[in-house]
Amino acid sequence: MHDPLASLGLLALAVFATIIAHGRGLLVRMGIEAVLLLAIGTYLLWRGSSPLPHLGSGSSGLADAWLRALVVVWWLVGARLVVNVIVFVRGRDQKSREARLFSDLASAIIYITAIWIILNSVLDLNVQGLLVTSGVIAIVLGLALQNTLADVFCGLAIGLEQPFHVGDRISIGDSVEGVIVQMNWRSLRIHTDDDDIATVPNSLVAKGLIVNRSVPTRHRVATVETVAPAEVAPETILDLIWQATLLCPSILSVPAPSITLCRTDLVSNTYAARFSVSDSSIVAAAKSSLLRQVRRLFRYGGIGRPHPMSVGELLRSLTLFEALSQEEVDRLARDLIVQSVSPGDTIFEQEAISSSIYVIEAGVLELSRESGQSGSRVLGRIGAGEYIGELGLITGSPRSFTLKALTHGKALELPGAALAKLLHSNAALNAEMERSVRKGLAQIHRDDAARDVAPTDQPADLFAQIRMFFRV
Repeated sequence: MHDPLASLGLLALAVFATIIAHGRGLLVRMGIEAVLLLAIGTYLLWRGSSPLPHLGSGSSGLADAWLRALVVVWWLVGARLVVNVIVFVRGRDQKSREARLFSDLASAIIYITAIWIILNSVLDLNVQGLLVTSGVIAIVLGLALQNTLADVFCGLAIGLEQPFHVGDRISIGDSVEGVIVQMNWRSLRIHTDDDDIATVPNSLVAKGLIVNRSVPTRHRVATVETVAPAEVAPETILDLIWQATLLCPSILSVPAPSITLCRTDLVSNTYAARFSVSDSSIVAAAKSSLLRQVRRLFRYGGIGRPHPMSVGELLRSLTLFEALSQEEVDRLARDLIVQSVSPGDTIFEQEAISSSIYVIEAGVLELSRESGQSGSRVLGRIGAGEYIGELGLITGSPRSFTLKALTHGKALELPGAALAKLLHSNAALNAEMERSVRKGLAQIHRDDAARDVAPTDQPADLFAQIRMFFRV
């Protein structure tokens, strides 16, 4: 005789074990399910039955009902254990764990198979007849859900081919570009550069042109076109555009930018700058920065102007000297010392005494600092229309960086004595000059160098030194 209390106790144990396993780690759940599966299977074999189809000895009455319940539990626990094993095996690959499409598909197949066995072999229900009867319903549902089914099967095809993974940056045609944050049965969720979440059906993904921006690297190549007057020698324009790429920190030096003349006519020439950046998200910013630098270098190079920019005009265009009159600017221009530089020439060395301000008339110069065991570190670059050295001149501290030329160019040296003499004769300029120095601290591409030159962390002390310098 079969004792129904033993079966009831195992059923209660199964319910209790399921509650205990809920919320636990995957390995803990797998261990509890394996022990429960072994216990129920051992009990069934001991009672002369088996959970496998058509192998158990049938019984009748209440005992048979309890045994059937145990077999149902055995199949459900077994299906759950197999699903967890699949999740554990695929979970070792981070991308496979995030792309849950195949794990969900395998789980669905396992559960459907287990339920079919339970209905057909354990509970002796005529599943085949039920399937035939529901054929018409299946056809109707298939027609109603054809778009959803298309997304599902396209998702399966994408999962088999694996052209991308969660975390990759992709573009789909000309409509969507961004980083994949989720892949599921029906669609992709893409985090765009506009900080939106775009949901794209898998059927559209499968039909569209997919470009994976993360493979083999996240580097992105971009092109910017510039128009210049035809009367200017192409060599001059090519050199200025190349200098502009050197002044854009986001443009990679390897591979080197490529500057070409792509179109020409009687009035103007069109030039193309092809460059690389580290990530697609900064392409727009890199293009904008390059165009601004090209425009600035064209201005200081005299491109598109009726005559080249004079030294006086160069000084008047600088923030530091915008408060000076034309006569005062001319006096400063007469005191300038012109230095023609070639690539590799040193303008001044680190730890040198600060005695002059340098205004860049042409070319690109690089600021670097030697820092012990770590070697030389690049702080930044400056080009035509920028200046350096005013804070060190005012505070009297040694240079904290080395200034070297990257290209051919000209640097205009303004001795500190000439500036002090000019300001001494016009005390009303002190406040204006202090304001200019404040603006110079925030000037683009010079923040790091400005902080390095300043020997004090207290702005009040710094500007007290500025006022003292101006009133010498």
